Amino acid sequence: MSADQHNKSAYQHNKTMAATLALVKRQNQQLQSKTELLQLLDKLAALPQPLAYRHLPLWLLSAGLIAAALACIWLYHYLVELSWLPAIGWGLLGLSLLPLILIGWRHASFKKLGRELYWQNALLDNQLQLLPPSRWPDNRSWQQQFAEFDRGNHKREFKQIIAGNYAGAEHQFDYHYWHFHYVDRRTVTSTNSKGQVRTRTQYTHYDRYGLMLPFRYAQNLFICAFAPAGFSGEKYQSDSGRFNKLFKVRAKAQMQAARFLKPAVVVALEDLAGQLRQLNLEFSADGVLCVSFADADVIDAKPPCGLEQLSRFRQSIEQTTALPKLQQTLASIHQLMRHSDSNF
Repeated sequence: MSADQHNKSAYQHNKTMAATLALVKRQNQQLQSKTELLQLLDKLAALPQPLAYRHLPLWLLSAGLIAAALACIWLYHYLVELSWLPAIGWGLLGLSLLPLILIGWRHASFKKLGRELYWQNALLDNQLQLLPPSRWPDNRSWQQQFAEFDRGNHKREFKQIIAGNYAGAEHQFDYHYWHFHYVDRRTVTSTNSKGQVRTRTQYTHYDRYGLMLPFRYAQNLFICAFAPAGFSGEKYQSDSGRFNKLFKVRAKAQMQAARFLKPAVVVALEDLAGQLRQLNLEFSADGVLCVSFADADVIDAKPPCGLEQLSRFRQSIEQTTALPKLQQTLASIHQLMRHSDSNF
């Protein structure tokens, strides 16, 4: 095959692959079942295996541009001192980066699609549904109702909300997993060696994650390891020294805290704090529990391989993908319900 034919073949292959990957990416966002996900993998299986872009023409183009750039610089230094030759050389050297940038972008996009497909599979296996913003619950009322969201003096926003259901041995409940992002702004003043005072605005970004669910066994209570600005109420301490080191407790009335924080509940919360960093539990007046934490990996699912190993990737999809950290958290909340239910 001639070089020209090889380039045309690579171009056609890359065009077909890019179109298929774009189609898979769009349809992945609308999946409703595992069967539909496997059908997407069938589309990828129809492409030449192993899945990969053909980048040889781009490598050759980049190498040719680098060679031309070096030739310009060599000519200027050893043969002809034309003032414009170095500029041409540096320009060609800059252009040689464009094919490499395209190669890197394709590689990153390909890897990202594999992670997105596997994560969608994890959502399906755990009966979770990523909600579009148009179907989000009224998170503005969440911000008004819970002190947890009284963070960030510059910006506050929800990045993601996922709907789920948990069915335990004695209780079942719907819940929303959420990702909250907030930004603090502050003015920083510094003085240089000449005594000149300069000020700049500094923005610091933070993220919190959590669950929102009905919980009718406690009201007006905040059990907190990472206090927000709106943390207030009557103080309460349990008989457990470990619990008191982990949490601060505020309640509308101390009796509400004492009634909920039975010894078994205290132990369960101590165990849960060992699983989740900066754990907070805030119970609203109308029976809603907001659990929050700093762990970003509660619903993480990492594929065992990439799409370049499509057969192995498909085998991992066909198996059930667990989210152990989410299930442990939900089981702990179920345990709190069991210990708090007066019928237990």
